[in-house]
Amino acid sequence: MKIETFFQLKELQKKYGIKGTASGPFGKIAQKLLALSFHKIGFYNIVERSVQGADIDITKNKDEKYTCEVKVTDRLVFNLANDNIAALSDRSNDGYIPLIAVLKLSVCSDWVIMKIPINEIPSGDVLIDSLRKFRLKDIEKAVSIAFDKVFEEHFEETLKKGDIYLRERLKQLGIENA
Repeated sequence: MKIETFFQLKELQKKYGIKGTASGPFGKIAQKLLALSFHKIGFYNIVERSVQGADIDITKNKDEKYTCEVKVTDRLVFNLANDNIAALSDRSNDGYIPLIAVLKLSVCSDWVIMKIPINEIPSGDVLIDSLRKFRLKDIEKAVSIAFDKVFEEHFEETLKKGDIYLRERLKQLGIENA
């Protein structure tokens, strides 16, 4: 990501996150920005969930449906709870391929998007680099380019209105917000 994007993300985190963590409403803001980025690179049938279940469902082709758990962290690790894995498993039973998308909030970091077989998804604190072999680099590259553009387009209004603005924007684009 661009350095400007990083500093503006930190600004959003300061306003909407839990002090010292990437949690809270800020995590949902990052999730919605990722959903907008998926839309920008041509995914469709997008469902973004703010409450329960897998965070984002997306379709690339008729036979290529993904369900994504989204994590934002300040550390080298992220936490995958058993209910996160259960939500991915539920969607995989419906024909969706499980993905995990992680954004480490640091200079020059980008989204890491991993396709991990459901029976190999670890729980608890997971070292991001331990899952390198599962990365989908083509999707990561496209998302990273789109994320900077999406972020630039929506930063000011997101800073003012937070999650409410992004929910409205998703709805305008026909992205289901469950």
